[in-house]
Amino acid sequence: MAGKKRLVRSRTNRLVGGVLGGIAEYFDWNANLLRLIYVIISLAIPPHGVLGLLIYVILMTFIPLDDTRTTSASFRDLFGQFGGGSTQPHQSERKDIHATEQDVHTHKDGE
Repeated sequence: MAGKKRLVRSRTNRLVGGVLGGIAEYFDWNANLLRLIYVIISLAIPPHGVLGLLIYVILMTFIPLDDTRTTSASFRDLFGQFGGGSTQPHQSERKDIHATEQDVHTHKDGE
């Protein structure tokens, strides 16, 4: 069965370890809402976040990383729909531009 879902840490929907992004993808939930609920519950428990952090680290240790997707995502990609940016995926290619001495002298004289 190729369409069977697995609980894995997300490579594309992650802020720290991809645990909550993977859980949200598995259950088809909103990852940002799940993160907000997790933080509120973690801070409401008497050790005030220590237990929530410990649970997150344990989940990150035992839930495997998603090996089907190899694309990298950035923090910006999570909120791209709200930022008014394009709906195109973020391209990680970097272009280096080097001006040569000849270009500088040519443009300086206005020729």
